[in-house]
Amino acid sequence: MYLFIVNPVSGSGRGRKVYEKIKQEPLYMKKECRAFFTEYEGHARSLASQLAEMFKDRVNAILVVGGDGTLHEVVNGLQRYPNVKLAFIPAGSGNDFARGCKLTLKNESLFKQILQSPSWRPYWLGKIKNIRSENQALYFANSIGFGFDGEVASATNKAGYTKLLSLLKLSRLQYVIALLQVLLSYQPKNLELELDGKKRKVENAFMVTITNHPYFGGGMKIVPDASIHPHHLYVIIIENISKLKVLFLFFTVFFGKHLSFKEVKVYQAETIRVQTNEKIDYQVDGNSGKCTNCTVSKENSTRQIHRFL
Repeated sequence: MYLFIVNPVSGSGRGRKVYEKIKQEPLYMKKECRAFFTEYEGHARSLASQLAEMFKDRVNAILVVGGDGTLHEVVNGLQRYPNVKLAFIPAGSGNDFARGCKLTLKNESLFKQILQSPSWRPYWLGKIKNIRSENQALYFANSIGFGFDGEVASATNKAGYTKLLSLLKLSRLQYVIALLQVLLSYQPKNLELELDGKKRKVENAFMVTITNHPYFGGGMKIVPDASIHPHHLYVIIIENISKLKVLFLFFTVFFGKHLSFKEVKVYQAETIRVQTNEKIDYQVDGNSGKCTNCTVSKENSTRQIHRFL
């Protein structure tokens, strides 16, 4: 049995459209597929947990149709079910996870591949402690970012032009527009980082982003050489940079050329601790919030996800 978790409003309605096309495939009925639709923020998380418990060993895989935010909810809903296989059919506005896993096929073609010739490979999620609760960890598939990255994500999530850009097939511009809006008022932050036990003060930090693969912000190659790895995460720090130079930097991020800037540094670490004296904005897989400290590492258990990288 293949179970679908569909976010019908992701990508300004693209989630429902993609699912309706898949539903018409003969393979859908032949392979005993069932679909469950999200109705509110956080619903995908509870659905994933309930379905994994309800169907247990009868589940061949859970297929997520939606955006990176929907996937984020599902992987957190499956915390207690590490053996459930997971596949992603992108239907959001950013779809960075699909880029990171080299899922080049789309919609019906990707659905057929998942059911007929899947590439099940281990995927090591990022694990965050203390960011929302001291008792429960939060997991991410793509990245977590602090400072400018967090404020841009917050502005993007609140934007009123999302639907229009989606209709015009210009969804990748959402992050760029929000970036320009936030840039005018953004104030750099002071952070203390600890990378595998080595402490480092970051003054006038523009952003600190921890990532699993190269992409964020709808296709930007934030760490071009990153690859999905069982132990370490990639940490990119941008500090002591003028706002004018930030504009030039972000125009080069889509091509991965920003690493030549002296204000940009990239590290690899197994465990990263972030500490601030005041609450700062963060984003995790595109979802925004505020925090003062957290610890980020790799999840020890491996989840089988349909991917190629």
